[in-house]
Amino acid sequence: MKYSLKKTELICCIIAAILGTIFHFVYKWSGENPVAGLFFPVNESTWEHLKLVFFPILLVSIWEYFMFQTKYDNFICVKLLSALTGMAFTVVAFYTYTGVYGKNSDVMNILIYFAAMAAAYRFSYQMLRKHKLCSMPARGCYVGFMVLVLLFVVFTIFPPPIGLFAPPL
Repeated sequence: MKYSLKKTELICCIIAAILGTIFHFVYKWSGENPVAGLFFPVNESTWEHLKLVFFPILLVSIWEYFMFQTKYDNFICVKLLSALTGMAFTVVAFYTYTGVYGKNSDVMNILIYFAAMAAAYRFSYQMLRKHKLCSMPARGCYVGFMVLVLLFVVFTIFPPPIGLFAPPL
């Protein structure tokens, strides 16, 4: 069955958003298994919640890769930048609204999550459709994904003493 890029990216966005929603609970469901904690949020910090954006996009992108790798030579780089877009959106939106509003809201956090996923997949769609970023070497983008996975692992075990890694009060 052949899908258009737009329809595929929409479906992938929905799947990734659902995965991220489920992933929010996996660490607790695992009995707080330390290995699960490397890939799923172990607390309510902003950093840990970035796992809800990154890992679903990574998993869905692996599936998408097998569909599109020969059609889009910029695929890996677009997906890396798409994940970074969603993560940056999350951080900027969270700290902007909590700075303005003065407190943390679960409803706002959920809305930010879904908006971040939409922004990530909108970026992905636009860049794939226009064949942008073709000059970036795919090897470097694979390394970028691996570095992000490594950062999630390291900073879960050894979180730096700054606000991004601290659960909100």
